[in-house]
Amino acid sequence: MELSNAKGTGEDGSLVSNGNSNTLYSNSSYEQWIKKEIKVRECCVFIKKTDGQLEPICFCGNVRSAHVEGIQIVSSNENEKWERAAHTTLTECNAFGRINFLDEDTTVQPEYLRIASDYGDSANILRMDRLLREFWCLNPPGLLISVIGGNKSFSVSGDICQMFQHGLMNAVKSTNGWIITSGQDEGVTKIVGDIVGRSTMTSKIYTVGVARWGRTWNNEMLLRKNQKLNHDRLVDYSSLDPRDGTYSLEPNHSHFFLVDDGTTDDTGVEIKFRLELEFLITKIYEKDGVRLPMITIMLEGGYQSIEMALNSLRTGQPLVIIKGSGRAADIICYACEAAVAREDYEEGKFVQKHIIPDDAKKDLHDMLEVCFSGRKNGKEKVKNSLKMLLEIASYKKSITIYKIDGSDPLDFAILSSLMKSIGENAAKMRQMRLAITWGHEKVAKELIFEKKDYRFRTEELNSLLFFSIIKGRVGFIKLLLDNGADLKNFLTAPQLTKLYNVMPKNSAASRILTRYDRAISLRDVGELLQRIMEGTYHSVLTQERFNQDMSDEDRFDNPYDLMVVYASLIDDPDMARFFWESSRTPIATALIAYKVFLFLDKMEGKWARIDEEMTEKLEAAAENFEKLACDMMTMCYHSYEKHDWIQILVIPLKEWGGLNLFDLATIIEAKNFIAHVAYQSYLTDIWMGQLKPTTNTLKMLCCLIPPLPALLHYNKVPMTKQDIARQLLRDGGQDITHRRKRLEGDVEFQPPPLKAPDSDYNMYMRDLTFKERLYFFYTSPIIKFFLNVLSYLVFLFLYAYGLLVHNNSLYINPQRTRLEFQDIYSLVFVLSTVPVEITQLRNTRTKNTWKKLVDHFSDTYNIMDSVAVCMFTIAFVLKACTTEEDVEPQLDAFGLYNLQRLLSALFFAFYCFRFVQMFEINAQIGPKVFMLKRMSVDLFFFLFLLAVFLTSYGVSSQALLYPYREASGSSAFFELVQRSYLNVFGEIDLDSFGDHLTKGHCMGLESCDQEKAMSTTVGMINYYVAFVLLSVYLLFVNVMLINLLIAIFSNTYENVEQKSGIIYKMQRAQMILEFRERPPLPNPFSLLFFGVQLAKYIDKKYIRHIDYEKDLQKFMLNMPNRHSSAAYRSSLMEAEIRSQYIQNTRTIGLFSSASSTSSTDTRDSVTPNQYNELLMKLNRVEHQLATILDRLPVERVGNRSTSESVDQGAGGGLMAVECAAPAMEARLGRPPHFLSRKKSQKEIIIEQIKSSHDETVVETWKSVLPKHTLSLQSPYPGTTIQRVPLTKDQINWSDNVQDYEPPTYDSEEIPKLDPSNPFGISFNTVDDEGVNRVSYCGNYGFLGSYPRNPVGRTGLRGRGNLPRWGPNHEVATLLGRWRREPGAAGRLLIDEKPVLEVLLIRPGTSESWTIPQGFLSKGQTPQTAHEQVVLDQCFDISSQSEADKASITLEVKRALENPQTVYRGSFDDPMNTDNAWLEISVAMVMVDDNSFTFDLKPGQGIHQVEWFPVTEKIQRLQSNLQQILFKALTMSNAYNPYSPNLMS
Repeated sequence: MELSNAKGTGEDGSLVSNGNSNTLYSNSSYEQWIKKEIKVRECCVFIKKTDGQLEPICFCGNVRSAHVEGIQIVSSNENEKWERAAHTTLTECNAFGRINFLDEDTTVQPEYLRIASDYGDSANILRMDRLLREFWCLNPPGLLISVIGGNKSFSVSGDICQMFQHGLMNAVKSTNGWIITSGQDEGVTKIVGDIVGRSTMTSKIYTVGVARWGRTWNNEMLLRKNQKLNHDRLVDYSSLDPRDGTYSLEPNHSHFFLVDDGTTDDTGVEIKFRLELEFLITKIYEKDGVRLPMITIMLEGGYQSIEMALNSLRTGQPLVIIKGSGRAADIICYACEAAVAREDYEEGKFVQKHIIPDDAKKDLHDMLEVCFSGRKNGKEKVKNSLKMLLEIASYKKSITIYKIDGSDPLDFAILSSLMKSIGENAAKMRQMRLAITWGHEKVAKELIFEKKDYRFRTEELNSLLFFSIIKGRVGFIKLLLDNGADLKNFLTAPQLTKLYNVMPKNSAASRILTRYDRAISLRDVGELLQRIMEGTYHSVLTQERFNQDMSDEDRFDNPYDLMVVYASLIDDPDMARFFWESSRTPIATALIAYKVFLFLDKMEGKWARIDEEMTEKLEAAAENFEKLACDMMTMCYHSYEKHDWIQILVIPLKEWGGLNLFDLATIIEAKNFIAHVAYQSYLTDIWMGQLKPTTNTLKMLCCLIPPLPALLHYNKVPMTKQDIARQLLRDGGQDITHRRKRLEGDVEFQPPPLKAPDSDYNMYMRDLTFKERLYFFYTSPIIKFFLNVLSYLVFLFLYAYGLLVHNNSLYINPQRTRLEFQDIYSLVFVLSTVPVEITQLRNTRTKNTWKKLVDHFSDTYNIMDSVAVCMFTIAFVLKACTTEEDVEPQLDAFGLYNLQRLLSALFFAFYCFRFVQMFEINAQIGPKVFMLKRMSVDLFFFLFLLAVFLTSYGVSSQALLYPYREASGSSAFFELVQRSYLNVFGEIDLDSFGDHLTKGHCMGLESCDQEKAMSTTVGMINYYVAFVLLSVYLLFVNVMLINLLIAIFSNTYENVEQKSGIIYKMQRAQMILEFRERPPLPNPFSLLFFGVQLAKYIDKKYIRHIDYEKDLQKFMLNMPNRHSSAAYRSSLMEAEIRSQYIQNTRTIGLFSSASSTSSTDTRDSVTPNQYNELLMKLNRVEHQLATILDRLPVERVGNRSTSESVDQGAGGGLMAVECAAPAMEARLGRPPHFLSRKKSQKEIIIEQIKSSHDETVVETWKSVLPKHTLSLQSPYPGTTIQRVPLTKDQINWSDNVQDYEPPTYDSEEIPKLDPSNPFGISFNTVDDEGVNRVSYCGNYGFLGSYPRNPVGRTGLRGRGNLPRWGPNHEVATLLGRWRREPGAAGRLLIDEKPVLEVLLIRPGTSESWTIPQGFLSKGQTPQTAHEQVVLDQCFDISSQSEADKASITLEVKRALENPQTVYRGSFDDPMNTDNAWLEISVAMVMVDDNSFTFDLKPGQGIHQVEWFPVTEKIQRLQSNLQQILFKALTMSNAYNPYSPNLMS
């Protein structure tokens, strides 16, 4: 039932806010509504009960004066009995408003209302709705928590109080809940008030107290007494020293209901009203027909608490009792624990009830007597309490007992209780939403997913995933994805649009995107991303299909990448990190997230939101994601060959607008990534071009003139298809058929497989020709740099010559030529910089023209170039236009010639400073140049401070020294600035100081000298004042400001020096990338190059009409996507590295937690690479310690030596080793090998599993590589699913298969032992639980986060019918014995070779025979697995008697003591998929005729067990076992009827 809000209107103009909301209402309307709708109950008949101290007291508990006027007074001798119904009446409410606690240090001013107890029933729901919504303006709650417990006799330990407060606040804050209490300033209510008062969210926590008006201390202070409401409706209230039988109100509550029934007796009327109020609130705030969830929490308590607990249970509310808190709480806990279930037959069906046994009843009676002994009506309370306890026990399922010593917090128990109370399958969605709101994924996992009694539909999973995302519950997002949710199916264009429209309003992205008065579209988000990326790429979100006529079929190819961007925009780094772990482009996505967080941080500063916590959060998130990208790149750099990790850097990423990692890092200026060794190494390759990196600089300088560059050493280049064809034909056409496949595509875009040897890579590389050597030499950036430096020096020399020599000679001979060679050369040089600048501006990736200009002129050198070109052009024109008259020396007029000379001199200074850029490429000088830039900025702001002191002193002293000076503004201003500024540098001449004074005073006197001027009063005073000003000025400027400047410079130097490496690499990158785009010819000869380029452009654009934009779009369409060629391989490499990185990171987390528990020392965080280096160092130290200990004459490490031959030094060394051992164990994550330590059974099993993978496993697999045929069969067993057809040339993963998108299948009938999403599983190892994920085929790769079948493609993805991702290990036992001659003891021979008999089984539903085999269980060793297989399948051990079980087990163990491995490797089976496959370990055991004294008996699921003589091929033997049987027969040198062709 959804109730609408009624809006009141006010009669006066006073509007107030209640302090809890922005809603305003009229005081007058509120007062009128209260007096009209709310009544209180007053005693209307005074019947004297006793004589009070001052005046008689009525039966209602009040004195006569406290009654309303006009009451009937009944004489005591009339014997009239006072009754509430007859002697009380409803009157106008006279106590409401807001309480101002005079004696409490609190800022809370709670609303209060005196109300008759009659107003709690459902008939008053509309009144209560309007009061709560309109007048009190309470925000709708997500949960109602009723707290009951002890009051005056309350006694609970501090630990329990702390636990209770922490759990209660977590529950309230996570659900926006309300708290209902008794409102008393004592007992459990006081504890609730204290924690609410300390909470930083006090204004948002609604704590409603339901107290009894007649028992409230000083309630007369709360009466209105007919006065008008003031603007804030405050009523002063004192809560000090309540008398017996009354209590004060708790000051930290937000609202009070003061319930009145006309008496002051303890009748418990407020309890009934409270129960009714709770019911009304749950109805008022119900949604979609579902009532507001409510729960009751009980802490300690007495008789009333038991009554309230029972009333709550009767209304269907769950109850949480804190065990150990004492009194009633512990008694109820005992009753519930003692209650036993019993089924009764009622109304035609069995009903389960909980009853308390008789002996437990007696115990409860004794407990209640102890609890209520000495109390008023104690026996009656015991009797009634016992009766209530029996009824409470029947609600056992609705009661949750929380134990203080439990590992879960109280809010965990509250949530569990609520979820249990909601219901069964029909309410699973409500349960999940409740759990998501609270943020307890553990509860949802235990109560919903692990029970597996309900399967969520796809739309339900999508709804829950959406709710989890908007709530920011990363744990639930992972839980849902692990249990069937699919992000690609979830993230449609409408869904993503909806996510952005409900993003948190306090996020920076929300402030940006909601600037329009309309809903947010994906185009808005795409434009924001383009703005963040400075317009360097076209976002997929701006496409029309994602913005107009969207449908649920509009899905994205990269949902995880888009969710990383979403999480970054809403300032949620944890969610961004989670989605990043499944991103298809992890390094690029990390860099994008880094840029987004930096942008948001910048916007926070621009908006001047002083939120240091948010700023630190954004900066830390940006730093973490940049670190992610750097760490991933480090692992790629160390794990792959150079040509592989370069592919990762340069492959265009279709997901990010065709940008590659190299360009992406450059655009976003990720300093640490740019400083990375891989980035810098690739920069070196760019810098050197095709020149060998080891080429000496002097050699290059000496070979600048052709044809000397051909003598240098160059790298090889990839061969084209024509080059390969020529080579093959040159080789005589050999092996052309075998290599034909290589010619189908360009080799440059098909690098060799992962970690291919260099020799294979170099097969398709060739040397450069003579022409190519010259071309690559002069187009390499390093040669361009050298040529530009040389041309620049020539230009400066010629220009300086013209400026110093030629210009001076014009004064001597004005008729000389105005323009000579150096002038023309300088002009051409300067003008040639213009097209270079235009090219740089055009090559900027930003598409917006204004943004291009801003980015271009943000570089100081570009500004200097532009200013210098303008100055030179003006100077050159002036020089060319000067006449002989202009050249003649003029003392008074400045002239055009002198103007051009001035401009020329300034231009030369500009270009000399411009040359500083060339030093930035140097590792030593480059950071110093950056320091100069930073110090220049510091100096610029320092000059403002200096100007203040300079002006203050200069003007003051000038006025004192020249009091009679005539007005001459320019000269006076110049003198004061000159003198004040020179004083800073020590130019202080006191004699001239007196001369200034004399000169200034004598200006107003007819005859004056220094002595006369100084003798005047004005002169003397001015002199001393000016001298004092000079002293103070020098003190502040020369001492304070100069030292401040030195300190600023020192700080700048230290900061820059700490980052000098990164600064140098950034400058180096900018320089190399700039010269990569420079023309091959230096200025001024670059004009020739630009002329040729202009001619080509005109030819293509206007003659041949070639459209560049169409070419670009065509390139984007044909760009290699992430599922083809080198781009696909790069994606796989990144996915593999990401999995390793995540695994290492988790290992570091476990390692750090272990270290923190073993030692209190502080340790710095380490990266995965540092962690690996640390392990290597510790292993070396471990080996060295072991070597030392081997030389010591001790029997065992761990005990001190008792041998007398060990001297004190050796003993001291041993003690040092013992002390070092714990630290090494903490760091290594295991005990050092040289320590003798008893191993647990679990460790022994895991080591046995690991030891079974010896170095010969891979060779064994290769020697008996099974056929890959059954794994390709369609349909998949037990289904109609068809695999993708594959030819033999398409099975290998290194073979390029276009558009390979096989179907995915996960059986729902087969129990799965792994989560649906393999993310987080430690593959290629045996985990700590003993699950063997090591492949006999060697380390396998990954398809994203999914393991990849090492044999090849199967045409199907998923797990199929297999229980685990990756290798599913089986063991098979091949039992053999020699066939005997019929009626003889000798062996049967065929072709002089003995015949072998093998034990085969036939499964119940199959017609084929196979050998005993079964899955390797978790923690099981292969040896025990072989034994178990034989026992279960050949002897049906479970059906044998106990005596036979022991005997058969002993016989089998003896027979299988020395198994011989026949085969370990992949097992060709129809159940194999791309991500899950069978691997088998076949062991052969030769047994005697007398090995087994018991008869064979087929086990469960086995139809038949028989010995088969291998005299011929065994009929109906599984085809995938024929190779294994062939190998076994060969190993035993037995007769072998199978053809050797099986092994081909």
